Amino acid sequence: MPAATGPAAPAAQEALEIAGRIIDRQIQDDRCYPDLSELLAVPAPGSPTVSGMSDMDYPLQGPGLLSIPNLPEISSVRRVPLPPELVEQFGHMQCNCMMGVFPEISRAWLTIDSDIFMWNYEDGGDLAYFDGLSETIIAVGLVKPKAGIFQPHVRHLLVLATPVDIVILGLHCSNIQSGTGSLNDSMSGGMQLLPDPLYSLPTDNTYILAITSTDNGRIFLAGKDGCLYEVAYQAEAGWFSQRCRKINHSKSALSFLIPSLLQFTFSEDGKY
Repeated sequence: MPAATGPAAPAAQEALEIAGRIIDRQIQDDRCYPDLSELLAVPAPGSPTVSGMSDMDYPLQGPGLLSIPNLPEISSVRRVPLPPELVEQFGHMQCNCMMGVFPEISRAWLTIDSDIFMWNYEDGGDLAYFDGLSETIIAVGLVKPKAGIFQPHVRHLLVLATPVDIVILGLHCSNIQSGTGSLNDSMSGGMQLLPDPLYSLPTDNTYILAITSTDNGRIFLAGKDGCLYEVAYQAEAGWFSQRCRKINHSKSALSFLIPSLLQFTFSEDGKY
């Protein structure tokens, strides 16, 4: 069928050409602006990602960026010095020293060999210590005790691990009366470590790396041997249970009956 001809054909052709030129001009103008991937410094597909090569990667330190305030990432709000009595103890250190904080009770702690010190990090006061161990302390943990086992004034337990034994101490809050007080009352009142351990048990040659607990009072230990241990404790010993014992959750009960040499023989390449 022949194409339609007439006076309208040249006008339509001219309109198409004008539209084409407008589109070409818009495409050229668009190419004058950087692409979004260029603004975000997105690497081309298949190329490795890299950062830190441009001054804009450091907006607070780059040259010519005076309009951006030089805000420090970390700043010191307030400094509380160590208690003077504690500074003197550093001169007697022989083996190991560790330090940490217990935000739950607003206390900082420091171990020097076999001794542990605790104080209020808000004002540097209320220094307490325990020096009843003979071995170096290698792990420290704060535990909320199980309900109904201890007196009301014992609101937290301090778990200390040495290469030889695990000791659980009670934290006595002097400003907490029976049946009253909150968990953070110790922040504004005195706290002392009970002189006699509540529980003590051997590590059985297990080097303890970390101590943690749950909200309901369960105590867990991470051993260097790759095993997870739990310290189970109760008020009194039962017919078939001790007051305090260590449970290995990484091995079954059968593993304690089969010698480790036989376990290795059975597991090696499936040979018997």
